[in-house]
Amino acid sequence: MYKVAIVDDESLVRVGFQTIIDWQANGYELQGTYRNGSEAWNAFCAEGYPDILLTDIRMPEMDGLELIRRIRETDEDMIILVLSSYEEFEYTRRSIQLGVHDYIPKHLFDPEELLGTLGRLNDKRSIHAASKLTHPNKSEGLKAEKRSLMTKSRSIPGIIEPSDPVPDKDFPLLIEQAEKGALIEWIAIREVFAGQPYLESDLSALGFLLHDLMDKAEGCLPLGIDQGVFLGLITAPRSKGRTDPSSLLGMIEEWIETVRQNLAVTITTGISATGEFREAKKLRAQAERALNGVSFFKGSGMNRYRPEMSDEPYIRNKWLQWQDHAREAIQRRDAAALTEWMIQSGEDMADWCSPDEAIRLVNWALKLYQSKTMDLGLGELSSSMIPEIRLLETAGPASSWSEIVAKFGQAIEGIRQLPKGNLHSKSWLTPVLAYVDEHYAEGIRLEDAASIANLNVNYFSHRFSQDAGMTFLEYLTRVRIREAIVLIRDRQLSSEEAASRVGYPNANYFVKVFKKVTGMTLSEFRRAEQGHLKNWNGIE
Repeated sequence: MYKVAIVDDESLVRVGFQTIIDWQANGYELQGTYRNGSEAWNAFCAEGYPDILLTDIRMPEMDGLELIRRIRETDEDMIILVLSSYEEFEYTRRSIQLGVHDYIPKHLFDPEELLGTLGRLNDKRSIHAASKLTHPNKSEGLKAEKRSLMTKSRSIPGIIEPSDPVPDKDFPLLIEQAEKGALIEWIAIREVFAGQPYLESDLSALGFLLHDLMDKAEGCLPLGIDQGVFLGLITAPRSKGRTDPSSLLGMIEEWIETVRQNLAVTITTGISATGEFREAKKLRAQAERALNGVSFFKGSGMNRYRPEMSDEPYIRNKWLQWQDHAREAIQRRDAAALTEWMIQSGEDMADWCSPDEAIRLVNWALKLYQSKTMDLGLGELSSSMIPEIRLLETAGPASSWSEIVAKFGQAIEGIRQLPKGNLHSKSWLTPVLAYVDEHYAEGIRLEDAASIANLNVNYFSHRFSQDAGMTFLEYLTRVRIREAIVLIRDRQLSSEEAASRVGYPNANYFVKVFKKVTGMTLSEFRRAEQGHLKNWNGIE
């Protein structure tokens, strides 16, 4: 018989769990009931560990988390279920990290459901224990094979590499676990940032929870975390050729909801096509491409890789369609239609574009729109391009499509405020613009610019605003911020150094002006430049 221990500071709960279930009739022996973690720990040290522990979290003297932590130092196999009436994420997160198997609402529990859960967990533990007795080093060998597979299946983003086959002979335990002869699909999972990045403890708990969810699911084999992505294998019977789409979608949706409820973390997933085990490198790349698409464009959800995603003629045709739709709006100089094109394209691009490819398409549309609006050729845009467009060029893989849409709107509005026609075509402005380009880092006054144009200050100010579509100070500010972006991006200067080189002796004031002109803080700009992606802790 399996021994069961119940730990809770509420006497009604202890009595309830003793009497509602006929433990002995169901093959269990009640080892004892205890009022707190300290009482239980002392009993375990004297009498030995139970096979199953049902414990509350909040208790006097020693809480349930500390009791679990002490047990896990010497016993990795004990089945532990938390009795909880609390819905606090911190308790859930910490208990997941300590290897808890499930959670029971102690005031609403279903005896039959509890017995069913214990039965499944005991069956699984029996198989695991038998395996350990037969193959004492099998567990460590399996972990080593998982680490090796994740290392050998890596690819460099943006680089086309030969998909060398992974030798089956190097992974006998994994192939045995995945059912020899079965086809496999790779699954890639990661968190989706919603505002502030998650804490390290959030991501550590996420790794444990995903491992547990996948380990319990039929036909799933968790591998671990590599390069910030949780990876696993899903087996598909060779007779069917692939996993059942509806069943897979239901399972993934359940995982997403479980993670959201337990950790308040949003996740997204990518699934590869179906293939042989030896195609690990290619299949992993497919899963990660699908993951990048769904997380960037849609946020949470599931995206399955399809062969068309690598069909270059098909993708080229899609690009031409997107460009044609954008051109129609650009020819009419219709900013609203162009923004609508941007929003609608996002849904379609998720299946065919990487984030970098999508951003390149957006930049093409912005440059073409600016050239039409200002009557410039595309080749003339480098000096006149407004900061918003430069920032879009550095959006980086950590950005979301919704963020790009917002920046796109800012850029369109900035272009609409620019003068209709090239400033350099206004001959009277030529010496003034040249003076600004040469002396922007100095303390240029309106009077200085008016003097260069041989006009009085009031008339110069009025005429400049009329021809340029902005005040002289606004133009000078744009030039300074444009140059500051180059210094920060290309020369890696600090904000203080960049500020002093473009005419802002006060760095704090420069930071405020930068945010006003670009719509981004300096920190946001640098993160976009670095393509920052949060790495998770490993779980092995």
